[in-house]
Amino acid sequence: MKESDVRNLLYRTELKKIKSEHPDSRMVDELVLLRGLVRVDVAVINDSLHGYEIKSESDNLERLPAQQAAYKKVFDRMTLVADEKHVEHAVRIVPPCWGLIAVGRKDGQPYANEIWPAIRNRDLDPLALAQLLWREEAIELMDFFGLARGFRDKSRKVLWQALAKSLTTEELRSFVCYKLRTRKDWRGH
Repeated sequence: MKESDVRNLLYRTELKKIKSEHPDSRMVDELVLLRGLVRVDVAVINDSLHGYEIKSESDNLERLPAQQAAYKKVFDRMTLVADEKHVEHAVRIVPPCWGLIAVGRKDGQPYANEIWPAIRNRDLDPLALAQLLWREEAIELMDFFGLARGFRDKSRKVLWQALAKSLTTEELRSFVCYKLRTRKDWRGH
């Protein structure tokens, strides 16, 4: 299956189920992380962040270790959606907290089979979370916590660092989820 086929199958199965359970969820394709260093194939944003990395039949798993290191900084949960040809290798290399969904074709029909679900990642990086905020959003958060004084004319980088140092990971994560889920003039489903 091509990546577009896998993505469409993911939207028709797993993501449809999430949307029915959490109607306020937002799905974003190709969400950029870590100031553009990486992007995740699909991010589901509700009260938490759940990433889905797709590895189609034509892909390989060579980049997955570097992607794992990046994704664990941002996502509460992470799931690898892998073509059936990658599953045996994926089982050996994905972190224990990641979910794994096998995809392929059976009798000519596409299928998605959850091998195991993702569990909560407790190793989030506050700076990586802060970097998901636009400058105005970072200032809004600083205002809320009374931290904005002296920072209004600073760069995003300085704002992100101040937020990462001043707030708990949970405070940052909650605000980031809210902002990403409710942003206007931004792509997403």
